[in-house]
Amino acid sequence: MEYEMFDYLRHIRPRVASTTYQRKLWQLQSFLKYLSSMGKNVADVLRADVEDYLGGLTCSQVFKQAICGVVREFYDVLKMRHPYFYPLPNPAKGIEFKPDKSRKLPNVPSQAAIEEIFARLAEQTSGLHIRNSLMAELAYGSGLRRAELARLDIEDINLESNTARVTGKGDKPRVVPLTAKTAATFREYISRRHASRGPLLTTSTGRRLKLGAISWNFKNNIGLRPHLFRHACATHMLKNGCGIRTIQELLGHNRLSSTYLYTAVDKTGLKKVLETNHPRAEKLDKNP
Repeated sequence: MEYEMFDYLRHIRPRVASTTYQRKLWQLQSFLKYLSSMGKNVADVLRADVEDYLGGLTCSQVFKQAICGVVREFYDVLKMRHPYFYPLPNPAKGIEFKPDKSRKLPNVPSQAAIEEIFARLAEQTSGLHIRNSLMAELAYGSGLRRAELARLDIEDINLESNTARVTGKGDKPRVVPLTAKTAATFREYISRRHASRGPLLTTSTGRRLKLGAISWNFKNNIGLRPHLFRHACATHMLKNGCGIRTIQELLGHNRLSSTYLYTAVDKTGLKKVLETNHPRAEKLDKNP
């Protein structure tokens, strides 16, 4: 089974982000371990085998669906590359999942709550605290993911145009704008670092911050997970009248449906946007 696994991993490695690659590796290893315990060969797996495996997992429906997607992709790659050795239909294709009604969108922090966080960070003036402020400004002001923050280099920041060159999922580059506060925080941070090249976010000894360290700092020193800042960025922009396509471009989403998940707003927020931006809003107000 190791040959099939490494064949699949070689195929997806240049196509996905490093975090996605590690997740798919772990999920596939778990499935192949199950097959080995059942004495099954990869080429002989049936749909019932995949359903039995998924049914034995103690995780959410959404997570099971993600694992099934990896197994399906695994067999698609094998059948594409070695059709003679894998003549059976894809065993993970067509498996249906009931909607997970327990899944809820995260509670998006209000604009006031975000401002309180930045006010608290501004009171702390050490070099590492300014670094943490910069991380928060980039996550909220430009909607960056945790992995995108970790990849940033100093030379990716262009203060002439107030933009940052970001490497997103699947190693896809994009250019995002910087807020005035982000640019100001960057200037202060770099002036203390006395550096013009290399990793942007570093430890006290100058090493690039890893994903785990970024998560730890957001949780313990900033107060919110990085993805909540990203979610808040999209939601607050939409509430303030920004177009969904603009938000999609900022966040680096390939599919517009992904952006909608990040930008769920309450009915009151939508009503305010409509009253402010809709061409017939004035007539609606006059004739309730």
